[in-house]
Amino acid sequence: MTELLTRAEASKYTQTSRHSDVLAFVDELCRRTKLVRRVDFGKSGEGQPLVALIVSDRNCFTPELARKQKKVIVLVEANIHAGEVEGKEALLALTRDLTLTKLGKKLLDRLCLVLVPNFNPDGNDRISPNNRKLNLKDLEGQVNPEGGVGMRYTGEGWNLNRDNMKQEAPETRALASLHQTWWPHVFIDCHTTDGSIHACDLTFDTSHSNEPLFAELREYNREMLERVSKAVKGRHDFDSFWYGNYKVEGDPNSGWHTYPALPRFGSHYRGLLGRIDVLLETYSYIDFPRRCAVIRAWLLELLRDAAKHATAYRAITAAEEERIIARGESPDPQALVGINYGVATRDEKGALVFEYPAHAKPGDVAHILAYDEASIAARRYPGKKKRTYRIPHYRTFIPTQAVSTPAGYLVPAELATRLEGHGIRFERLTSARRFTVDSYLVARREETFSPDVAANVPPPGEAEVPLSQKPKPVRFETVLTVAPERTTREFPEGMLYVPTAQRAGTLAVYLLEPHSDDGFCRWQFLDGMIKSGELFPIHRVVEPVNAPKKAE
Repeated sequence: MTELLTRAEASKYTQTSRHSDVLAFVDELCRRTKLVRRVDFGKSGEGQPLVALIVSDRNCFTPELARKQKKVIVLVEANIHAGEVEGKEALLALTRDLTLTKLGKKLLDRLCLVLVPNFNPDGNDRISPNNRKLNLKDLEGQVNPEGGVGMRYTGEGWNLNRDNMKQEAPETRALASLHQTWWPHVFIDCHTTDGSIHACDLTFDTSHSNEPLFAELREYNREMLERVSKAVKGRHDFDSFWYGNYKVEGDPNSGWHTYPALPRFGSHYRGLLGRIDVLLETYSYIDFPRRCAVIRAWLLELLRDAAKHATAYRAITAAEEERIIARGESPDPQALVGINYGVATRDEKGALVFEYPAHAKPGDVAHILAYDEASIAARRYPGKKKRTYRIPHYRTFIPTQAVSTPAGYLVPAELATRLEGHGIRFERLTSARRFTVDSYLVARREETFSPDVAANVPPPGEAEVPLSQKPKPVRFETVLTVAPERTTREFPEGMLYVPTAQRAGTLAVYLLEPHSDDGFCRWQFLDGMIKSGELFPIHRVVEPVNAPKKAE
């Protein structure tokens, strides 16, 4: 039988797979083994099928069977930014090796894998050698395969890793539905990153949003990632560290700073759901074959860890889900949900802009394998001499605004579809009812530009505009200043009641508060209902009420 190869393997890593190659590989693999099923879970903005591979033994191809067989469900997403193609190539090849060789025999007994090798097929097929072209002067781009790669955005111009809260892209909505159906214990997100000069092959991370609320899960998640990083080094000889960049670019002594804690990023979004989450970022300045190799090593070792510690994975996520539900059942005014991490500033024109600073806890030290300071200052890769910097690790976020979890929210009926998109349960009021609520008076309303969320897409074959060239602003956000007030009054038939005693309860809080930095209000879905001097149209319910278990 002919050896099954990815396009990258067949071309000796001079090319990356188009979506048609991915589909052909998936279908041939399904033909060759009974351990794999193809599931189409939606369509891209340009109508291409979004495909997942369900991989397991004992005919375990549904979430119900996976739970009955006590398997850890692992969902892996690759190619969300379609110029970052290593995850796509490595995931296909690893799936083949797990099912056509003995590599996966022990793993698939304890795991059920839901694998999405090409989440952004439209961006993937807009291949150009000039996409993500290497530009060390601006610390941008990557060492590309000769045939080029796809682009960051979808064919409609959405950045899918900024779309988790607003769900404007059909790809995002489809993946959210897949996630809610399978409710994985672990989610792995495959990327490639440029940025500061260091000497690691890959950087990794997990959610940082609301760490005090999710302290037990986050501690376990971090310990797991440290454990896997050591396994990757010991078994595969790749160097890895926590994701970040120098706090002051070019100065390796200034500290190591992670990315903003906004849940528009997938990792922070899934963190609000109380699941184990992994962000993988191969380093774009190493060559393409090595990037494929390091992310394959990480994926394999993550699966091995999940199989080895299956009982603990299931227990820690179940406990976190119970805590989320309990916060809604017995609201504690002292247990605060951070809903805004932005520090507001003004640019030279007086426009409102935001920074999202992280803080370094005392004793939290990053050990960064990098190069000599002269090489870093000159933006030379690789540098002349390797050295390790022991510097403050800026990865703790402190909210600028936080609220308690109420019993529930009263929400305009117009938001029903958006709530359903996040798997948030609600009921419709069948008659007018009185509630004691905390409402918000809108004192001020402004608009701010939202960077790297959407872009004008070039014609097929042309390269996208690099971020360093500051593409034209496309998407904006509404920012409110509000003041709370409590009333008891009647709400009309048709309003939605959203209980927070549900697995998406903390997410609901983040989405529904008016001063959230990533909620429905911020994304302008309520602009037509908001007027300064009037009440915000979403209200916090003070007293618990009976609510159904399923969304309508």
